[in-house]
Amino acid sequence: MNKTLFTIVACLATLSISSTAQGQGRTLARLFWQDDADARLRWGDLKKNSDGFHLIANEIDQFPDLDPSEQSLVQMQGQDGMIVLGIHDQDSGTIGSGWVAIESGVIEEPHGDHSHWRYKSPPSVTHTMIDDAQGNPAHVYRYGKSIVLANDKHNGFTIVSSDSIRQAKTPEQAASFHAGGNGHITLAVVDDRVAYATWIAGADEDAGRIDVVGLGNNAGKQYAIHCPTGTLHGATTNSGKVFFAPSDGLCWVDADLDMTGSSETVEVKHLSLGEDSDSKPLRTGAFANLDSHVLFTAGKSEHSKLCVVNAADAQPSLTELKLSLSEGQSAATPIAMKTATADLVACLFVESVENPETDSLIIVRLDRNRDGDFHDLLIQATVPVGRNQIIGHAGHHDAVLLPGGRRIAITNPGDQSVWVLSSSDFSVQAKLPLTGTPTRLLSFGG
Repeated sequence: MNKTLFTIVACLATLSISSTAQGQGRTLARLFWQDDADARLRWGDLKKNSDGFHLIANEIDQFPDLDPSEQSLVQMQGQDGMIVLGIHDQDSGTIGSGWVAIESGVIEEPHGDHSHWRYKSPPSVTHTMIDDAQGNPAHVYRYGKSIVLANDKHNGFTIVSSDSIRQAKTPEQAASFHAGGNGHITLAVVDDRVAYATWIAGADEDAGRIDVVGLGNNAGKQYAIHCPTGTLHGATTNSGKVFFAPSDGLCWVDADLDMTGSSETVEVKHLSLGEDSDSKPLRTGAFANLDSHVLFTAGKSEHSKLCVVNAADAQPSLTELKLSLSEGQSAATPIAMKTATADLVACLFVESVENPETDSLIIVRLDRNRDGDFHDLLIQATVPVGRNQIIGHAGHHDAVLLPGGRRIAITNPGDQSVWVLSSSDFSVQAKLPLTGTPTRLLSFGG
């Protein structure tokens, strides 16, 4: 009798779980978002059924407890199902800074020309490296298989990968530190063979300095090059070139993969981005890549523009699109996407600290005739969005292209929500309420 009763209860429980799962609908993606309200990373499976879209926020077990008044989450990168998230503090890294590695719990199963994705387990913390000796990282990059953290207060950078994290028993074993860069460091790593690390100095002999650091078989080799102006903030690589953002315009060099160059032989080339109404040179501060093109914004308010260079050109030239923003508005770094219909687009959030209710998302169609040249770029749509919650470097919107390329998810920090947009006409398909202050966003699955 007891055995029969147990069997009946078990069957009913199974049916209940199955019914609940079916009621929630199919999973489109697993989303991770930073919550600036309490300095935590949260996650939820974005689901869709006949009633619409659904997203329930969940905690990550063993995620470190941080003090949001003293510590903050900075940039994060995903690679092969792994997330690496930087931790920054308000006292030069002495309170507790470093990084956290999290398994997404999403598994890819390749099937010839396509893959299936399994959401087999909830996310879990793999390694935590937070103490007073991590150099207070502010930037986290992904280049190929490398995830690179700038250790500003140690004048160097740390490299990890999904493989090194999974194979290591301790976080120390997963990471390698390299000297290079100074102050507030930005980085580019090319083919895991050479790194370019910037100095923030605006004056003296170190203004415009970039340390070129050998990696792998090039380890131990190092030299420095200089841009014509300093206050460097921004670096990336594309098509065998490395690009930098000094106080005046854009600089670039050919990547020295074999470390055969020197301070005397490497030629640093310069592109002007124009001037503002006070005759001051325009600059940028961060880059995005799409195929062979490097995208960035320059200028403020009425001088704002989207800029593109084709890194595959022997001598890259500038293509511009005027944005014509209002006073007090600024355009964030472009978020580049290739949609399900092979359209190449750039998403630019327009934000205002004083008037966040005017925030919007500009969608730029980059290659309308699909000839691989972005000279025909054009604003396709401008979508009103929720409010930002900008305080210092935090509280900005973010966007990701969802698996399959048919939808985009965005965060609205000031409105406590995630929205789902169509990637074809950019209409808002769902407004999903959350708590806290959702900001940076990642997506896994398919």
